Amino acid sequence: MESNNGPETGPDHRRVSVVQLICRAYGLSDASEITVEHIYRYVNERRREEEKAHHVRERLRPRIPRPRAAADDAA
Repeated sequence: MESNNGPETGPDHRRVSVVQLICRAYGLSDASEITVEHIYRYVNERRREEEKAHHVRERLRPRIPRPRAAADDAA
């Protein structure tokens, strides 16, 4: 499995591979214990977390009113 870089972690900002992230997430000792189910579960959990974070960011984003156009006054 190729070593895709994950998020930066720790004070020294070392890159962590997806394999390492999956092992840490599910308490596996090494990559040989990873199954397809682990991969699907990990991807789905990350996708849900991203969607949740996106909704929170959208909800917290300040709403700036758009400038009124001349046509708006006529209506």
